[in-house]
Amino acid sequence: MKQETKEMLAKAQEETRELFKDRKLEEAAACIEKAIEEMEKDPPVSEDDECVCFDFKTAIEEVIYRQEEKPKKKVRLAEAPVSNAYLISGSIAMELKDYATALKRLEQAMDWNPINPEIAFEYAEVVKRMGSIDQFIELTRRIFPHIYSPSQLAHAYRNVGYYFETKDMWREAVGAFMFSLGYESVPTIHQELAAIAKEKGEAAAAPDLTEFEEICKAHDIPFGPDRELVGLAISHGMYFIKEKDGLRGEYFLRVAHGLTRDPKLAELLQAMEEQKKAQEEAE
Repeated sequence: MKQETKEMLAKAQEETRELFKDRKLEEAAACIEKAIEEMEKDPPVSEDDECVCFDFKTAIEEVIYRQEEKPKKKVRLAEAPVSNAYLISGSIAMELKDYATALKRLEQAMDWNPINPEIAFEYAEVVKRMGSIDQFIELTRRIFPHIYSPSQLAHAYRNVGYYFETKDMWREAVGAFMFSLGYESVPTIHQELAAIAKEKGEAAAAPDLTEFEEICKAHDIPFGPDRELVGLAISHGMYFIKEKDGLRGEYFLRVAHGLTRDPKLAELLQAMEEQKKAQEEAE
């Protein structure tokens, strides 16, 4: 991919975001579509004899991919944010109710980044707006093993709450919405809970944590963060600390702590922070 193509793609994405923010949807769609057309004439190489190429956004995404797929070829990062372009295009198409284009573009985004939860959430949202609520919850279930931040986990449980609402399972919906708030406070969810309480009363009484865990189990919904992912983050964090790479070690441990809020991880991260400050002061 030529340098001018990379620069064009980055500039077009920024312009598209500004147009989208101003709700100039038709202009935004035209801007990103033109950029995609130009990019596809000079795309990054997705695979060759030695490597497979992906547009992972974070280090943990690549770790998850390696763990799941165990690729025989080397994994390298794309030269440009290709998946972002398709994601932006898909999101705008969804807002324009052009669902066929939205699904196509989001599938292309997932080809370049099969791990990123934000792309997968957007794809599930398109399916929901098309009225396929059972497929929506199934797609949400599939995202859980790739969730690596509290806000992503909250998003997943908001999806679960919406699913329960559509099934008139109000107690279950309240449990999911309340559980989501433990990971991210969103004003609209507080408002939704107040509206449900006013309309449904005792029929929507919140389940306690143990009961909500049983609700999740009964409906094949994961409860809390994915244990394997947390284990991967911790093992990678400890490995890099052992290798004297504190920066990467801290990154992975913060992923694990963000999902679990484990006090032992908090203590370790605090000790690392204090050690880093002491070293800076000594220099």
